[in-house]
Amino acid sequence: MRLTYDDLIAPSDVPISLSIGNVKKHTLHEIYKHGVNLFRMYEVYLKLTPYDYYEQLNKKAGEDYWVLLSDEQKKEITLYDILVSNDEMAFTYQEIFNFFFYERVIYRDKVFALIETDDYESGDDEIEITPENLTGVIHPKNFDEILDVLQQVCCIQEDDVLEEKNPKFKNKKAKMLYEKMLKAKREQKRRKKIADQKNLSLPNVISSTAAKCPGLNIVNIWESTLFQLYDQFGKVQNNDVHYVNSVRVSVWGDEKNKYDSGLWYKNNFDKD
Repeated sequence: MRLTYDDLIAPSDVPISLSIGNVKKHTLHEIYKHGVNLFRMYEVYLKLTPYDYYEQLNKKAGEDYWVLLSDEQKKEITLYDILVSNDEMAFTYQEIFNFFFYERVIYRDKVFALIETDDYESGDDEIEITPENLTGVIHPKNFDEILDVLQQVCCIQEDDVLEEKNPKFKNKKAKMLYEKMLKAKREQKRRKKIADQKNLSLPNVISSTAAKCPGLNIVNIWESTLFQLYDQFGKVQNNDVHYVNSVRVSVWGDEKNKYDSGLWYKNNFDKD
């Protein structure tokens, strides 16, 4: 489910298709009040893959479990399969869903039920799920779609390093070279992420945007959602480039006609 610019930039909630529930777009104030480190953990789980799980969260001592699996076994394993076999992990996702959804989310019978209720004091086992209060269910077939929507709301969605999923190989050597290339790409992404962590960390983006964005300051910026923050951060960068280009043109002219007077309002979201 691809959210539109309208869906993301507005402060209103996001209704999920198939009448599942409504996703909150938390403000920075709400995120920090809840616990920013806890929120960062949520983001890790929203982007978790079976590969990440076996290579990082559940790596067996002395062996690379994921590599030992056959291609067919890798294709068959889903994150939801891992989740329903691990109660601790299942309840972590329940906690994440409860943070984002307006409805109360209860993990029961290997699915996540979303119900309309004002009762947040009773334990999950004490809550009765009825046709009247049930608004939707998160199950294996829509689980990935839900995570995708939450990634978009959190501005952490990115293209997979794999352009082609489950490619076919002519021989074992081609497969080995492909896996080696894939591993190198993952390592490159990991290093770039580490390099960007300091300058593109959330507190630094908040501080930088508050310092440069007209109308926002370090006091009122906390009422912005994550998408609104990063959208304004990008606009500030565009405006800086536009200003530099306009000064250059005013001094040196524009013989090659490369100056873009509309750069300051360029839509960088809808690129298609």
